[in-house]
Amino acid sequence: MIESSYPNTLLEMQIWFAKIITSPLQECDQANLPVYQSHLIDDIRGRIASSPQLKSEERIGIYHQQYWWRLISIMQELYPSLVHLFGYEEFNRLIAEPYLLDCPPQDWFLSRIGSNIPDWLKKNYQEKNASLVLALASLDLAYERLIFTEILPKIDPNTLHKADSEILYLQPFVMLFEFDVDFFTFRTQLLEHPPIYWKTHDLPQIKKKRKKASFVLFRNNEKDFYEEISKARFALLSCFQEGAKLIDLIPQLTACDNIIEWFQMISSRDWLSFSKNY
Repeated sequence: MIESSYPNTLLEMQIWFAKIITSPLQECDQANLPVYQSHLIDDIRGRIASSPQLKSEERIGIYHQQYWWRLISIMQELYPSLVHLFGYEEFNRLIAEPYLLDCPPQDWFLSRIGSNIPDWLKKNYQEKNASLVLALASLDLAYERLIFTEILPKIDPNTLHKADSEILYLQPFVMLFEFDVDFFTFRTQLLEHPPIYWKTHDLPQIKKKRKKASFVLFRNNEKDFYEEISKARFALLSCFQEGAKLIDLIPQLTACDNIIEWFQMISSRDWLSFSKNY
């Protein structure tokens, strides 16, 4: 058996290189390349050869710069409504950069880089508009997840008779929200113009509800939709999120208006499944 291993010098070099490029960009020159302290420049020059065009620290600086620019650009793509709300520079300064320092990427899947933003905002963002920022972040994340969410096996019409005795589950592409503000409409209007537009124009009007409203966000034929639904229907769908038998939901069913028509609608949209989302 042939044993394969990296030479210690190569492994040490890889660790050193990763430590350099993943460290925060503290200061940049006119070319937006990192400016390193003198002792680090000596270390870099002892490990990285220069080229006819670039010094050693400039060569590694390009990788350092591109690493952070790539992460920040991904964050901007994941949270478009926050970019529109703040503008690119403020979003980077207030959200993307401090978040990436606190939560460095640990996953190969790029879309998961910003998956902890809502929890991070709750702990770290305490400005007056914190509730708006948190709601928009939650919606941005939900819309992103809709693209990649699993679709559970649909219910075969020939097996509908089992719905009385077997557990039904809500499909992962159906997401529930409760807000006292219509953040969905606000977000839609916010995204109608480029971020630079809002630097010279008033933000869309935020329509506050008299009481907390229930919403469902779902994906159908590769398009995303949202609807405001009644409290009773929200409660029923919430039960299916955990998994429930129809026979155990008689109180919730009787509280819903036009329940037969509504069940026909959600069945046509394949919102329910006999399979559980693990």
